[in-house]
Amino acid sequence: MLTKPNPASTTLYSASQELESHAVRFIMAHKSIEREVLEVKLDEMPEEVLELNPCETLPTLFDRGMVLYDLSVIMEYLDERFPFPPLLPVDPIEKAAKRLLIYRFTRAEGCWYELVDTILNGSKKESDAARKALHGNLIELLPFFSHKPYFNSESMTLVDVCIAPILWRLDLLGISLDQKAKPITAYANRLFEKEGFHESLTFAEKDFN
Repeated sequence: MLTKPNPASTTLYSASQELESHAVRFIMAHKSIEREVLEVKLDEMPEEVLELNPCETLPTLFDRGMVLYDLSVIMEYLDERFPFPPLLPVDPIEKAAKRLLIYRFTRAEGCWYELVDTILNGSKKESDAARKALHGNLIELLPFFSHKPYFNSESMTLVDVCIAPILWRLDLLGISLDQKAKPITAYANRLFEKEGFHESLTFAEKDFN
């Protein structure tokens, strides 16, 4: 049974198999943040969470008496609150570019997170179309996976944090990458090999790959 979080602790209410929750768990593990992670079912949101988050969404972060429940807000807050290692560049132009990519992948109409949801929950026709679109998007952006260790970056950023949960689920999504997509596979493996990534996986997610 869930209870209201301790004001002195950093508590994450998380869905065990959702992309957004996985991304936040990855950040927290990567930064070695002392935390409590509580698994919550999206269709059985307890009163304790509803009182904190009127939008009834996950993930929901409780820290220093403050409640946050938008993915981008949570990610940037954690990156600033726990600045090492940094996951956004200092330069405002580069930072804005990363923010646009995060928006494109996670919140824009037809974004990658939306495509994943459609693949898993849509009709067969919708699922097949979304699968084809996501595969095409990955191949289209192949150069951004190829020339630097991370997504168009020499160091890992919040963009990679958002992409990693998708790549971990490719088998689940029925998407296979052929030889020409080898840079994406190599990129994915670099993320998966990080200790924080494996710490971020729930029991259910460990079976996805």
